[in-house]
Amino acid sequence: LQVRGQRTYRLLDAAVQFHRGLPSPGDTIRYEIHIDRFVRQTDTWLFFFSFRGYIGQELLITMTNGCAGFFTAAEVENSGGIILTDAERQPVSGKTPAGWKTPVPMVSEAYNETQVDALRSGDLSGCFGRHFSGVRLSESLRLPGGRMRLIDRVLNLEPSGGRWGLGIIRAQADIHPDDWFLTCHFMDDPVMPGTLMYECCAHTLRVFILRMGWVSETPGVCYEPVPGVQSVLKCRGPVTPHTRHVVYAIEIRELGYLPEPYVIADALMTADGHDIVLFRNLSMKMTGVTRTEIDSFWKNRHPEDTLKASGDMMPEKAGLKGPVTAVVLPSWHVTRQQILSFCIGKPSDAFGEAFRPFDNGRFLARLPGPPYLFIDRVVHAEPPALVLKPGGWIVAEYDVSPSDWYFRADGTGVMPFAVLLEIALQPCGWLAAYVGSSLSSSKDLHFRNLGGTGMIHRDIFPDTGTLTMRCRMTQVSAAGDMIIEEFDFQVLSKNQMIYDGHTTFGFFTPEALKQQKGLRSAGSWISGAVSASNRAFKTYPFPDMPPFSPEDIFENPGIFSPRL
Repeated sequence: LQVRGQRTYRLLDAAVQFHRGLPSPGDTIRYEIHIDRFVRQTDTWLFFFSFRGYIGQELLITMTNGCAGFFTAAEVENSGGIILTDAERQPVSGKTPAGWKTPVPMVSEAYNETQVDALRSGDLSGCFGRHFSGVRLSESLRLPGGRMRLIDRVLNLEPSGGRWGLGIIRAQADIHPDDWFLTCHFMDDPVMPGTLMYECCAHTLRVFILRMGWVSETPGVCYEPVPGVQSVLKCRGPVTPHTRHVVYAIEIRELGYLPEPYVIADALMTADGHDIVLFRNLSMKMTGVTRTEIDSFWKNRHPEDTLKASGDMMPEKAGLKGPVTAVVLPSWHVTRQQILSFCIGKPSDAFGEAFRPFDNGRFLARLPGPPYLFIDRVVHAEPPALVLKPGGWIVAEYDVSPSDWYFRADGTGVMPFAVLLEIALQPCGWLAAYVGSSLSSSKDLHFRNLGGTGMIHRDIFPDTGTLTMRCRMTQVSAAGDMIIEEFDFQVLSKNQMIYDGHTTFGFFTPEALKQQKGLRSAGSWISGAVSASNRAFKTYPFPDMPPFSPEDIFENPGIFSPRL
């Protein structure tokens, strides 16, 4: 009656604590709910509340510091989302037991829809690879399906990432306007329930601890919150039928045994790139199994059931994300000669008969030829050929040699950034061709980089050896004859991350390229920067000096020796 249908109900804050195990079928939960006070500011109503839940006379759950209110659409839209302070972003040491190590070695990985579905059927090797060969997860530990199929894929799992350095996992779910949790909640105001948001984060956390090796084949072992740990919720935005994707980022902050295994984490949820929900102290334990039982399970595994640390086909050895399906197999290999056919030869020799028209004069966006070609082979491709859609990693390799021209030309003994950038991005160009981007139009399409972000983790030296490059297409959009494609990329050496990031490329017709307007907002910045530079520095003309091309180095080897 107060809001007169002009405002919608939204939960803002809550602190939840469990005091015993979760209910079982047949239990009756009795809630005692108290509204503590109302607050009104102009037309905005807030109310503060708490509750206690019992099973019989035993306390099950308490919720305190609850806050909800009634807001207009504009107020929700302009809430600002979750805002973390600088202190909340600072690295902090996580908490682990003495001598902690995961039961199964972990590496950076990502899992597609098929792999995540394998966890719902208890097939751990179908998601995580040969480390878990033969393990059939008990039904009570499997990832839920049906209406509780709440995550679609895992974007990345970093075993030593996150604020606490104990690991981070990001899972993604696609939102559809007719999803059951939107059509039922609420009438005329469809939004994803906050309780279901919590469940989505819990499912993501379950994937992480399964990958650690906290598994059991014993029936009845289950996941429950840790009694006595208070989880704090902050909700600053909704998921609605207009939302396309949500991402759940879970950072591990504590691992241990009670003696049952338990984990405490923080969870941040985003909707189409906006931070909307934060859970502090998301807790989970495995009821019905102990550390000793888990250690014994892995100790008693047969040697052939696991990968040996010296195996050349280990994902860890190759620096790969993903399960063992990404291991290099002799039956799948794109040679340097095939790559050269794409660069400077007949494209059909690289990609098959579908590319035959490009052999006979039709324009094709290609990779650079030598000496600016930095792929020696493609050793694995998860996505199918000539299917233009996101998903799946490809793995390429490049052999670094101390005699490479750019080391001798640069003179610093470190690979120039321009070369490292090409090493990272050229697999994206190969993948764009492999999935048939140029076949989608009868017009000539040129391939252009539009931007991206990246982080260099270490330098590359002449004795680095073979680099492993990984990339996957994360999004593709087409409008007329224009195609925009986004990629994740990684460059690794001996399982060490060298360079990783995200980039965007586009396919454009010559007419579209002529109409490009450039960086529209750069004019004032450039003039200001130039003015400041002129005040601070004197200009210095650099003379034209060789080498003018890589060939100059080999013709005059004594002049251009690197200063190591």
